[in-house]
Amino acid sequence: MMAIPPITPLEFQQISVLLRDQCGLYLQEDQAYLVETRLRDFVQNLGLAGYGELYLRLRYEPERLLPMVINLMTTNETFWFRDESCWNAVEKAILPMLLQKLERGSGRVKIWIAGCSTGQEAYSLAMLIDEICLKRGKPELARAFDIQAMDISLAALDVARSGRYNDFDIRRGLSETRRGRYFERQADNRWLLQPNIRLRVRFDAINLARDFSWLGKFDLIFCRNVTIYFTPPVRERILTQMAAMLEPGGALLLGATESVWGGRGNFRTVEFEGCIFISKPG
Repeated sequence: MMAIPPITPLEFQQISVLLRDQCGLYLQEDQAYLVETRLRDFVQNLGLAGYGELYLRLRYEPERLLPMVINLMTTNETFWFRDESCWNAVEKAILPMLLQKLERGSGRVKIWIAGCSTGQEAYSLAMLIDEICLKRGKPELARAFDIQAMDISLAALDVARSGRYNDFDIRRGLSETRRGRYFERQADNRWLLQPNIRLRVRFDAINLARDFSWLGKFDLIFCRNVTIYFTPPVRERILTQMAAMLEPGGALLLGATESVWGGRGNFRTVEFEGCIFISKPG
C-alpha cells in the first residue's frame, strides 16, 4: 500500500473549512497533524492518493463519507462520573430540586445530554437518579425522568445504545459497588448494563451546528466539554439557544472552560462546592 503524502496547507484548509461548515468542528491552524493522524488510514483504505482526493470525495459523496470522517475526527473521550465536583452538584443541588418538582405533582422531568459520546455520562446520571430515588424510598420516581442523549458520532451512539463496555472502559470511574449492582459480566469479558438503567436513556444523532430548538424545553441540560470544539460564534449561539430551552428553575451544566459563558440576561451563574452551572430562575 502506497504511503500517503503529508497534508498540504491548502488541503488542510479545505478539509477544515468543510468540517466547520458541515458540523461546526473548529480546527486551529496548527492542528493539521490531527487530520493526518486520524484520517491517514481512512484515506488509504479508500484507495485515495492523498487528502486532496479525500476532500473532493467529501464534496461529492457527503452522505456516505462525511459521517465516517466525523466519527474519526471527533474526540469521544469520556468515563463514568467524570469530574467529581460536577456530580456532587448534581446529587446534592440539582436532582433534589427536580425531585421536589415531581413530588409537587409535576408529571415528568426532561433531561438532555448533549455530546453524550459512548454513553457513560448519560448512564451515570441514570444510575445516580436510581440511587437517590431508592434512598428516598420512592423508586418509582426514577421512571419519571426522561433522559435524551445525543451525539454527532454514529459510531459512539452505537456503543452507547448497546450498553456494552470492555473491561478497560468499565473500570474508568465506576466503583465496584456500582459495577456489581448495575452490570453483568459476559462470557467475552464485556460488561452489559442492566435493562432497568439502559432503557431509561434514549440515544439519537444531532449536529449542534444546526438549529436544535425543535427539541423543546428541558429541566436539566448537560453540555460539558462539547462546545470547546466549535468556533466562538457557533459556541455562543449554541449556549444561548440551550439556555433559552431551560424550563423555569432549570439548570445548564457546562464544562470548566465553558462556564465563563454564564450569567447572561435572565440567567444566573451558580457555584456549588467547586462546580459552576447556569440556572434559570423559577
